[in-house]
Amino acid sequence: MNRIEVTPNWKLYSWLAAVSAILYLLVQVLPATAGAFFGSGSEKVIAKSEAERRSAAFLTEQFGLAPNASRAYHQSDKLLYGYLAKEKLTEDYGDRYDRKFPTDTYQVTSTLPGEYSGELYVYVHMESGQIISWHKPHAADAALPEPEQRIAAAVDFAIEQGFKRDALKAQKQLTREGDVRLDVAGEAIGEAKLSLLIGTESKPDGGVLVTRYAPVFQVPADYEAYVEEQDALASSLSLFGSTLMSLVLFILAVIYAALYRKHTSFVRGWLVAAIFLGFYLINNFNMIDGLAASFGEMENARTVALIGMIVQSFITVVMAASVYFSLVGGDGLWRSMGWQLWPRSSERGYGEHMWNSMKLGYLLAFILLAVQTVILLILENATDAWATTDVMQSPYNFGAPWLFPLLAWCAAISEEAVFRFFAIGLLKKWLRSTFVAALIPTVIWALGHVTYAIYPSTTRLIELTLLGLLFSYFFLRFGLAAVIFAHAIFDSVMMAISLMFLGQPVNIALGLFYIVLPVGVAAVLRRLGTRKGRKPPLTVPPSTLQ
Repeated sequence: MNRIEVTPNWKLYSWLAAVSAILYLLVQVLPATAGAFFGSGSEKVIAKSEAERRSAAFLTEQFGLAPNASRAYHQSDKLLYGYLAKEKLTEDYGDRYDRKFPTDTYQVTSTLPGEYSGELYVYVHMESGQIISWHKPHAADAALPEPEQRIAAAVDFAIEQGFKRDALKAQKQLTREGDVRLDVAGEAIGEAKLSLLIGTESKPDGGVLVTRYAPVFQVPADYEAYVEEQDALASSLSLFGSTLMSLVLFILAVIYAALYRKHTSFVRGWLVAAIFLGFYLINNFNMIDGLAASFGEMENARTVALIGMIVQSFITVVMAASVYFSLVGGDGLWRSMGWQLWPRSSERGYGEHMWNSMKLGYLLAFILLAVQTVILLILENATDAWATTDVMQSPYNFGAPWLFPLLAWCAAISEEAVFRFFAIGLLKKWLRSTFVAALIPTVIWALGHVTYAIYPSTTRLIELTLLGLLFSYFFLRFGLAAVIFAHAIFDSVMMAISLMFLGQPVNIALGLFYIVLPVGVAAVLRRLGTRKGRKPPLTVPPSTLQ
């Protein structure tokens, strides 16, 4: 087979990357930072410990008892935020209601001493520290006032909070927990109308204790139904289109690693898979608070989240095994077809190939970031796509936010190994069309991302199918190392910016560290190749998606 050494047109890719970086900064980064740099500025987010302190002071005042223990989570009204984003009302809501009814708060979960064994929830404004709402679920033996007395007490309390009596309309039917719902006339954003949920208990002295106060903007029923339908669709697509198909690819990787063992080595890939496993396990336990926050007001949510992450860790071991066998099986498949897309450290030219792959990775990453930006802009205008919040991905819910960007390397290693290196190699062996061989695993990969908080759920399917085809082209053109670097840099830039948005010099410094980390990785690999490389130089065949 005629093999030639493929090198990029550095001048062309450098110009494309420069233009792409400018586009990405102007469209994605600057709009998110404009308020901080050019506006009047907003208050800084208070620390979780401060939210816990303010919650404890409130509970002592409201219920007469200091909490045994408290833990703050970043909580968000995902439904309302999505509605505001869809209707382009986010800025209007921020101006009118964010001070008193923010979409994002600290949810402080506390336990009280004494006979009450349940958990209490206090919601604290993330900037001002103001108590926004609270909820003390009724104990089984709690004495509740009569319905009419509850309504009267709820109205009186709402008036104390600054609402006018004439604007309050009580629903005749109480909630399942026996709370009163008061609709507030004249307070709405779009079609979302403000309601107050107020719960009460009888005091021993005959008075009434307010156990719940929750201002809630009720989104339109058709919007809520649409979101539920889209979530169900996304779950089905992810389960059947990605999870099950990924399991099939894992089984095939084991089989083809054995069938093509003469073309590869089972020593290959174990270190890369081990790095993936270690980083992913760190990420699992780093996200326990995020998972707990996603459960909302569920008793013992953090314990359940811890158990969930332990189970996820066993799944992560399976994922690491899939990465390992995909690397071994993929290497055997490609080399049996005369392709050398993943060089060995003992091959002459390995070190320079890795160094050039890193440099090319930066250029490709910025090109891909710009392409993603354009795709999302087109989809936003063509399909009215919108995004909402996801407390699982919130930096405020990470045990150690500075560790989160390590996930970029997990995604780069696993997704490029399984869906590009092995899956395209397998289908290229089976099929004549390189394009179809790239398209099928790209769709499977894209389906694994449809559960992200973007609607319609098919938005990410379209976006990542297009991006995935570009990744596939770059993989076939420049090899596995180039796309792993490109993918890791692509994700690292976004995660590092998210980390830097938290403020503080240490977070900014760490964000910059993660952006330049690939240079250090490539330097180590370059040094390794210089010391070990003795075999003939690496060559790969030129290709295009045909």
